[in-house]
Amino acid sequence: MDKNELSRLISAAAAGDSNAFEHLFYLYRPMLKKIQQQYYLYELDDDDWNQEARIVCFQAAQHYRRDTRLTFGRYYQRCLLCRVYTLIRHQNAKKRQIDRHTVSLEVDDIKQRLEAEGTLQTVNWSMIRASAPDFISQLSELERFVFYRQLTAGFEWTSNSDDNEITEVQVRNALERCRRKLKRYLADHVLM
Repeated sequence: MDKNELSRLISAAAAGDSNAFEHLFYLYRPMLKKIQQQYYLYELDDDDWNQEARIVCFQAAQHYRRDTRLTFGRYYQRCLLCRVYTLIRHQNAKKRQIDRHTVSLEVDDIKQRLEAEGTLQTVNWSMIRASAPDFISQLSELERFVFYRQLTAGFEWTSNSDDNEITEVQVRNALERCRRKLKRYLADHVLM
């Protein structure tokens, strides 16, 4: 494709001609595949990569200046790399680090528990059991008792319980200590 034909194609794509845009995007698809192989983005599948690349290609066509020595292909590549770097920065932000360690609900054990119990709390406790087997050894006897009761029965404390010597306040406090210890445990072991 010669320079004039490419220039017309870029102008038509920038003006909103969908056929011209598809042709332009197809011309630079090998470059997209090469970039896609170089950079792993946690949340992006092939469709998401294509969508991001299409947006960047359209914007590149709209903002490309022919009076520079930079070819459109090189300009589009730089724009696409800038977008990839932005997505990587977004992914690696401290506030999103927890997203890397999430477990899909498609995991059979968790999915079965969710269907059986019907609560999100069951999913949370299942994930704790699966990912932190030695966490329980860090709990006091009371915390372990309350933790196991919460884990196995999802119980709510009543005064008619078999364990009348443990008060509702003690149970709430023990559960709160378990939550704090679990947060510390997960921060030390899972998020490293």
